[in-house]
Amino acid sequence: MTTSRRIAGLAVVLVVSLAACSAPSGAADPSATPAAFTTRTVARTDLVSTTTASGEVGHGTATAVAARVPGTLTWLAPVGSTVANGRPVYAVDARPVVRLPGASPAWRDLGPASDDGIDVRQLEQALTDLGHTAGLDLTVDEDWTSVTSAVVRRWQKSLGVAATGTVRLGDVMFTPQDVRIDEHLADLGALIEPGAPVLSVGATQRLITVALRTSQAALAPVGATASLTLPDGTATAGTVTATAVVTVDEQPQLRVTITPTDALVDGLVEGAPVEVGLDQTVATDVLVVPVTALVALADGGYGVQKVLADGTSQYVTVTTGAFAGTSVEVSGDDVAVGDEVVVSP
Repeated sequence: MTTSRRIAGLAVVLVVSLAACSAPSGAADPSATPAAFTTRTVARTDLVSTTTASGEVGHGTATAVAARVPGTLTWLAPVGSTVANGRPVYAVDARPVVRLPGASPAWRDLGPASDDGIDVRQLEQALTDLGHTAGLDLTVDEDWTSVTSAVVRRWQKSLGVAATGTVRLGDVMFTPQDVRIDEHLADLGALIEPGAPVLSVGATQRLITVALRTSQAALAPVGATASLTLPDGTATAGTVTATAVVTVDEQPQLRVTITPTDALVDGLVEGAPVEVGLDQTVATDVLVVPVTALVALADGGYGVQKVLADGTSQYVTVTTGAFAGTSVEVSGDDVAVGDEVVVSP
């Protein structure tokens, strides 16, 4: 008796899809016709596992903005409003704190005595973009010059504040993009000290936020693609743009921020649920078959029922590897790309 016939005679179908399957008989295997089979093709591909999590629509994780100078809080940008380049965020003693574009936060007073720095470049570029350098020969660089002072005085006059030609720490707030006012953390008229939270800001666009266990960090690296299913069943996609570990009910939690790739999410209300799919490659460039193609062999191990060129079939032994969803990695001398294998109904 050949090895394949002995395996076929001993094989019993593994219950792999939670549905009961009857064991194959020795006679049925070689005499079956193609019409009796439901088959799938063995493929070589990456095996990807998808984890589904519940997310919600919002504006991402809000960041608290602290006061840099003491005084009385006299104005706050409204909650939900967008603060664009050159617009005030809040005011202390009627002096506005203005948002300007820049990746580096404000950290010192700026003026003729300032050493060269990226913050000087950011200020000069922002004031150029706002049109305050018209007619002035300003070179945007990290060096503070007399022309920089002239531009700053022109900008200060437009704000209605003393035109000193210098910028004190607390006059500007650099952020990479426009911000949305998320919450007021202090009341108008409050006396504030440096370091006291004034308000919180977040992204202006709609984002999806998902909470994961910290052990699931590998599912959501920054730059990863996520599938999104909206409440009406519409499918779209997004990109993981930020992650942060936060504490919720005294337990660490990984908060993942996903930026949608289109505007479909913009029409959803704040807090609307979104199903998020996060993919993780568990095996690369491997042979893959449906889990329902596996059979358990009576003498141990697994096999698949391979359809032969003449329309009959035989059981061949395979070694299983990684599982992902309804697919499984297999290997063996008798299974190859393009083979047809029988799957359970």
